Amino acid sequence: MTTRPGGAAIALVPVKLLDAAKSRLAPCLSPVARRRLQEAMLAHVLAVLAATPGLDGVAVVSADPDVAAICARSGTRFIAETTAGLNPALAQGTEALATLGAGLIAVVPADLPDLAAGDVAAALSEARTTGATLVVPDLAGTGTNGLVFPVARPPRFAFGPDSFRRHLAEPDARPFPLASLARDLDRPADLAALARPFASLETA
Repeated sequence: MTTRPGGAAIALVPVKLLDAAKSRLAPCLSPVARRRLQEAMLAHVLAVLAATPGLDGVAVVSADPDVAAICARSGTRFIAETTAGLNPALAQGTEALATLGAGLIAVVPADLPDLAAGDVAAALSEARTTGATLVVPDLAGTGTNGLVFPVARPPRFAFGPDSFRRHLAEPDARPFPLASLARDLDRPADLAALARPFASLETA
């Protein structure tokens, strides 16, 4: 029997070192422009999450002190990453939030230009009601652009190639497509569909 999660609902946003962000956009953006793009998208994601109904808090896990400064300015909880790699960082962040009383965690990438509060709220409501682990696919249907899970049953984080299939193999995992989380920004072709306020960075 699946137990419905109680406790606070917290969004966990992993952020890599800003100077290393968006390396696959190197053919069309300078290092400075790639950093500015990641900073702008992070600010957008944090603002959307702060306005999401049903979300009790937002935390960022990163090893970058500049990200810590961004969090301090926005009032976002910062978890200093002491591991190496995205999946260990998410495990560390989940453990930290569990000690703070989180009952439900939503992993939200920091590079979702279309992110909408209503979609995040819908995923939180579904996870509260069903107790399931929700796996949000990317546009291609192979990657994972969001995870919502009860802290009592955290998944084995498997971000990387073909992560959607691997996350769905977790107990009580279900696909949960969400339009505003489907598109991330990793390849030069993604810039063609990029909407403001990020479009001005394309030629920087």
